[in-house]
Amino acid sequence: MDMDGQIAVSIIVPLYNRKKTIGRCLDSLMRQTLKNIEIVVVDDGSTDGGAEVVKECQKSDPRIRLLVQENRGLGAARNAGIRESCGEYLGFVDSDDYVEKHMYETMLEAARAENAEVAVCQEKNICFLPDGKEKFLGETEFPCGERTAYSSGQILDWFLNYTYLSLNSVCFKLVGRSVFTERNIWFPENYRYAEDLPTSAGIFSVVQKVVLVPESLYCYIREMGTLSTNYTVKKAVDVYRDMLDALRYLKKAGYTGNVDNFVLGMKFSSMRQFYGSKSVRERKEREGRILLTRWKKARKRVKPVFVGQEVPLFHKIKVLVAYLNQELPVCRIFQLFDRISFFKYMV
Repeated sequence: MDMDGQIAVSIIVPLYNRKKTIGRCLDSLMRQTLKNIEIVVVDDGSTDGGAEVVKECQKSDPRIRLLVQENRGLGAARNAGIRESCGEYLGFVDSDDYVEKHMYETMLEAARAENAEVAVCQEKNICFLPDGKEKFLGETEFPCGERTAYSSGQILDWFLNYTYLSLNSVCFKLVGRSVFTERNIWFPENYRYAEDLPTSAGIFSVVQKVVLVPESLYCYIREMGTLSTNYTVKKAVDVYRDMLDALRYLKKAGYTGNVDNFVLGMKFSSMRQFYGSKSVRERKEREGRILLTRWKKARKRVKPVFVGQEVPLFHKIKVLVAYLNQELPVCRIFQLFDRISFFKYMV
């Protein structure tokens, strides 16, 4: 405990049918050099016995708490963890990922030293080959050589222009608990795809300062398999809804910066899901037709803005493709390169 008796960091781990990986995840958390933590595992209606692995870990580490609820989705599980947590700061780890042993000590030290409500680290993208070996796929590289504090305005500029994709995920963040509980920032609870993107927008819109930690402390596991089999019209709709939620947070906070590149980038991501879906029937059904109409209207109100913005080349291409309504042929080209790790996992 800290001198005031408060837990420094609560680490929230949603669990849904990840019996094979939850042990590895918890092992990385139990080995943290920061000892003043609690590990809040939220079993979201698992049916594979993953909770039994958690209970075994509890026998050797009383810092682990297990909450059980009916299946309500990743966002609802994270929100339950927030409500039940006690830490000054909150971290989020997915049950199939793991973290470096000094992650939370480093992040907490950075946040406190800079008096920041949010710290963000880099991540390593990894996949496991059939023989069990890890394959490194790449990592984000922040623009600073040492931990550096930035204004929320600068962070939002980067976030909205896809400059550093690490800013999208809550898993790479340490966030003051009060940001959620006192400023009404929560995760969508309707089985949303990429639900942490609008939550990240909400977080950045209400804080004053964010400290970036240029160390790859979070190990993000990319699943083997062909991603095209996972593309769905529902996910395409979810991306549109994520965009709307993000824009609502920004509007509520009085943000006046340009969001055009963000909207077009989200349109590209949504259409990649839409055209990547193997179900032609789904694309032609009412939900798919409505989605296309909504993106058509959204696209008419925006245009690419590259002057004075830090937009990586590949994301400039996505923004332009979305503006020109050329997602279908471009997505078909991407599918031809599906065996290349960059296109398979990182695009």
